[in-house]
Amino acid sequence: MKYFAYGEKMFSADLLSVVPNAKCLGVVKIMGYKLCFHNKCAQDFSGKCNIVPVKDPSQEVYGVLYEIPTRERYHLDKNQSLGYGNQEVTLKVYPEKAENDLPLEGIFAFTYIAHKDNIFEDLVPYTWYKEQILRGAKEHHLPAKYIQYLEKFSSTPDPNVHRANKQKRYLESLFL
Repeated sequence: MKYFAYGEKMFSADLLSVVPNAKCLGVVKIMGYKLCFHNKCAQDFSGKCNIVPVKDPSQEVYGVLYEIPTRERYHLDKNQSLGYGNQEVTLKVYPEKAENDLPLEGIFAFTYIAHKDNIFEDLVPYTWYKEQILRGAKEHHLPAKYIQYLEKFSSTPDPNVHRANKQKRYLESLFL
């Protein structure tokens, strides 16, 4: 099954820590959507990624398309809080370039979006979360213009120093 990662799960090492047999298929985009950080995290109350439809069909959100084994899907659903703040949607994604036999006319993939009751416009991501998203974007060579767009989002230091340090150690461990 095809999974469209547009947030922290773009970072391969993070996705593979949850879905060990996932396979990266390439960089893709969806059109007529924008990226927001207004999805309230139940664990730390910060802003997490979400995508929302917009009227402008030229607005795009880039991400990474993965092939996820059906037997490992449960782990991703649990990790992404399916049913507890997030819901699944199926979208048509378009490859950035011809690679891995992805059809240029697009392919359907599932992803997760915030429940409307979980959206709070005043939220911002913690710095460590934004950094994880940027690592994934750079790892997969998303367009430079899109990476610059991601860098412009504001973030805030995590007030829980223990959690911030734990996340920092986690990200560092993924590079070993």
